[in-house]
Amino acid sequence: MDRFARPVFTVAIPTYNRASTHLPAAIEAVLNQTFGDFELFISDNGSTDGTEQYVRSLAEPRIRYVRRPRTIPAGEHFSIVASESIGDWLVLHQDDDLLNHDFLTRAHTAVQANPACNVYAAPIWRQAPNHGYHARLMRPQHGYRDPLVLNDGIAVFEGNYAAIQFFDPIRHFVHPTIAIRRSALDAIGGYDAGTTYQSDLVTQARVLFDSKLLYDSRPGGISHVHATNFMRAQPRSFRKQFFRTSYLQLIRAFEERNIDWRALLTDYLGALSTQEILDCVKEWTYYRTPHELQRLGFSALKKSWGGTNLGLARKCLSRLGTRNLARFALSSIADGRRGH
Repeated sequence: MDRFARPVFTVAIPTYNRASTHLPAAIEAVLNQTFGDFELFISDNGSTDGTEQYVRSLAEPRIRYVRRPRTIPAGEHFSIVASESIGDWLVLHQDDDLLNHDFLTRAHTAVQANPACNVYAAPIWRQAPNHGYHARLMRPQHGYRDPLVLNDGIAVFEGNYAAIQFFDPIRHFVHPTIAIRRSALDAIGGYDAGTTYQSDLVTQARVLFDSKLLYDSRPGGISHVHATNFMRAQPRSFRKQFFRTSYLQLIRAFEERNIDWRALLTDYLGALSTQEILDCVKEWTYYRTPHELQRLGFSALKKSWGGTNLGLARKCLSRLGTRNLARFALSSIADGRRGH
């Protein structure tokens, strides 16, 4: 690729101290892509483990390396990396994950056939300890269809319906198996530079509000689960605040665009099984998300349940636990006193 040409894709890897562990494999998977019109942009967030020496030793013309003078927060780093990308499409890539060798080829084929869409995404395989890999597909608005998967089909999702699925604790697509049109990113003011590590979800939702999602049912990569994953290394108090804040930010993003997230989420929950709704409610109560979000979950659960009220109560007690149910009850009482 001509160094001064504008590539179709920028695959950007923000990295910090992973030169001796996951970064080499991540770089190799990108360089082995079957689609060649890309730059690999490696942004070193002040690493102290020889990352710069390693990357420069590769002497790879497709790599553009930048070292940050100081280590900055993740949201700020993502925002800067996005603004410095030069491709028509941005693929933001964690430094410990892997891209399928055909990901860019599949993305390019899909967006060429659907030029009005600004986001392409595929599910990612996650490691499950002692159980290999697993992934869960997004639920199409009009129901799951086997031929879509059997024939390597591409589903087109309305952007709002795709974005509402970020409220589901099962992330149906995450970086690096997402390509975002750079012009669409610029149109919303760039990548969100929020102080939390969930600026990616907020950014994706805001891009989707103005577009549609191209969803490829074929796995686009592998998410590595290991002891040094950022979230696994954090204390429980941090994780609780992190996820609570994430849901608050998502709600704010919908409301800033005057999009009725309550109606969208009610429709989405109505298509889930009782167990899937329970999984949502368990996370929402555990992380003390806004009470209105929890109430929507319990309302959907009641509609989905086919048995008696007593049976539902037992199911909730078994699955959600007394502490989470007590928190919900106290929040309901408080809302009642405020007249909500």
